Amino acid sequence: MPSNLAVEVELTTGIESGRADVIHALAQRWRRLCDETGCAPFHRPEWIVAYLAAFEPNSEIVLLTASAGERLVAVLPLIRKRCWYAGLPLTKLTGAANVHSVRFDILRSSCPAGEAAIQALWKALKRLPGWQILELPYFPQEGACAELLAQAAGDGYLTSTLLLHDSPIVRMQTDAGGQLTWLAGTSRHFRHELRRYARVLEAGAGAKHKITRWNYPEPKVLDEFFQLEAAGWKGQQGSAINCAPRRRAFYETIARQGSEGGYFRLHSLEVNGAMAAGAFSVVTQNCFFPMKIAFNEALRRGGPGHLLFNSMLEECAGDGIPEFFFGGAKDHYKELWTQETLPHFRGFVFDPGLRAHLACRVRTKVLPMLSKLRGKFEERWQRHKRKTEKSG
Repeated sequence: MPSNLAVEVELTTGIESGRADVIHALAQRWRRLCDETGCAPFHRPEWIVAYLAAFEPNSEIVLLTASAGERLVAVLPLIRKRCWYAGLPLTKLTGAANVHSVRFDILRSSCPAGEAAIQALWKALKRLPGWQILELPYFPQEGACAELLAQAAGDGYLTSTLLLHDSPIVRMQTDAGGQLTWLAGTSRHFRHELRRYARVLEAGAGAKHKITRWNYPEPKVLDEFFQLEAAGWKGQQGSAINCAPRRRAFYETIARQGSEGGYFRLHSLEVNGAMAAGAFSVVTQNCFFPMKIAFNEALRRGGPGHLLFNSMLEECAGDGIPEFFFGGAKDHYKELWTQETLPHFRGFVFDPGLRAHLACRVRTKVLPMLSKLRGKFEERWQRHKRKTEKSG
């Protein structure tokens, strides 16, 4: 599908459907694009394959690409599936990502052809039959997915964008001595607490803590981390890695592939030979991503998680990595480290057909109105109840 965009080399778009084989066929060119852009691991082909195996083993993948000659300049991995949206059954194309992916976006080159690729991909999507709703999850505010949503809106398609998380991020600053510092955004009280945590932890355990970094998935250490995470509140809620075999298989695969690719990290804070806190992470030259963290909740007063974060951030400063992306929601323990956030969104594009149009209107207009009316009714009922109790 040639594009009429004025770029140095004429763009062509491709759409391949199937299973993981369509990714394997493109993997070599895809990895070259990853290397060119220095992208986060979440956008790499092996990551998408691991995601499909763990979370979408029976789903059809729809892979959209844009190329300038033989050079791949953009790729968008989607999954086609049936869903219920606003009470209506629809066929959905959704980004190949979930909460375990940290972030999703269209991977594209920064060259002119890559910039033009978003419009070309949208034109290809418009011509693609068999979808009524397009969902783009976990994308950053300045990402290419936001551009695609703008293209769709500009063509008159109904779109919707929802804030998922305002995710905390630490950005390194330079101190008076010209060194990178990770503590500039923290309070004096918190810095005092960091020093106190080490003393409390040592006093309670009778020994100083030790921090070890693993660049490869040592099975015993990885299993100890999974067990530590499952021993806390995540295990009670069923969200821990160990609570689902496929979830654990995903993280084991990421650890193995990340070790081979040089982007896997596992940090362990040990007290008396036992893991008191751990972090499963991936890293690029520009950002450190602690994907999963865990700590022994019985040692909470000693702040093992914060002591581990402090060591990891010190390591980032030493390695010249300028950002540390906590991800997720604005939890209190993250806000102790930084007040800066990076918002991530979920976006939707609705096909002009009647059913998708109705679903959009119900979700964006009718349901919020009903929720508001329900809130007013409950408020009036509570006032009536208090008045009745008082008069009685």
